[in-house]
Parts: sequence; structure tokens; C-alpha cells
Amino acid sequence: MGFWNSLKAQWYAKGVKRSTLGRIAVPVIIENSKGARNYLDIGSGCGTLTLPLASAGKRVTALDSSTAMLELLRTEAERQKLDNIKIQNREWGVGKIAAHDAVIISNVPALVREREGFLEEVSAIARKFVFIIESAGPGADKFYYKELYPMLFGREFPARRDYLSTYSKLHALGIYANVRIIEYDFDQPFDDLNEAVEFWKEYLGLVTGEFDDILKTFLQKKLVQTRTGLKAPFRKRSAIIWWKQKKRT
Repeated sequence: MGFWNSLKAQWYAKGVKRSTLGRIAVPVIIENSKGARNYLDIGSGCGTLTLPLASAGKRVTALDSSTAMLELLRTEAERQKLDNIKIQNREWGVGKIAAHDAVIISNVPALVREREGFLEEVSAIARKFVFIIESAGPGADKFYYKELYPMLFGREFPARRDYLSTYSKLHALGIYANVRIIEYDFDQPFDDLNEAVEFWKEYLGLVTGEFDDILKTFLQKKLVQTRTGLKAPFRKRSAIIWWKQKKRT
């Protein structure tokens, strides 16, 4: 099932519905990809960018290895009556990928930074534009891990690489990309405190109830009451990196 099991996928989809990432990032993508008729969203997940792009009238291919994520995307596309989304459930590099006018890679650092030759592979199938969205700020937190790691594991949450490492790699390849820093909300909703505790246990890999009381006490101070339950409010900063492909001769 991989990282995105059914439970995590459902939680993520609930967060996406409250997220402003699509609302902020998609206009930037459309504005800077004039002439693109179709888009390939690599690591589309449950449709953070695919759905708003399709709603804007763009043809989108959603590529993801998580069946659970793509089932949620399919359900939401049907609910919105969007028939301009093509879903491909497979890992990158498995089978041939058709060329698209624009290719988008949003928050898939394992591919961008760790797969040898990935950027060259993407360049080969992007006819006009490439967009990469990655976290901005090596000191960025994740789900309050900076506070939780010392409490639970007795060690600091390690610093995370951000978009600058990708930008440097592009520069070394002779790609001098544009960068736009954006900020957006990604509030994670919960029905109650018990669900929130299960969320953090799942993401932290805690399989016993040893830390339940610590998590409950901590989260009671962090979560905000809403009309329908609770939410963990997060403000994130990302970089949209993009460039126009050189004309092939």
C-alpha cells in the first residue's frame, strides 16, 4: 500500500478541501503556461492541482502510484462532473509517458532530488513548460514535529532540504528557472481529539498507546475548535519553480 494507505489518503483529502494551495498556485501556473493545451500532474495525489486545473478547462493527466489517492480524485472529479481528467495509476518510470505541453511536479521531493536523471526525463516529455513546487525554508516545520520530536523521541526534528537544492541542480543543467514564493493555508480538520491523536500516531509511526496522554495534552493546546470539530491550523511557504522549454531542433 506504500506511504499513502487508505487512512492517510482520506485525512490528506480532508486537508486538501481546506487548503488554499490550489487557489494560489494554479493561477500562477496558468498565467505562465500560455499556449499549453494539456498538463501532466506527476504525483497528483487526490487532486490538489489536478482538480482546479480541470475546473479551469484544462486537460489534465493525473499520474500517481497510490490507488487510495486516485480513488479519492476519481470520486471528486465525478462529483464535480469533470470529464477532462485522465487518471494513470502507476509509478514514474513504469511504462511510457506521452508528451504533454506542461508538466507539473508538486511536493514530490523523492523524485526530483533522489531519482537519477529525473529532470532530464521530465524535460524529454514536456513540450513547452515545466513547473516544480517545493517547500521554501530549510527550517520549515511539519505537523509540530519540532516540538514533538524532543518530547517523544529525545532528539531534534532534522532540517529539511528546500527548493534551493533543486534550483541549484537545474542551474547546473543549464536551466535558469523562474521562482515565485507563495504562502498558503493547509488546515487539517478532525472530528474530535481522539481522531487527531490517531492522525499523529499514524504519521509518527507510533503503534502503541505509550504516548497517547502526551499527544492529547499537547494537541489540546494546539487545535482550534470549529463548528464541525477541531482543526490544526498550518501556514506553509512554497516555491513555484518554472521554465519554458527551449525549442527543439
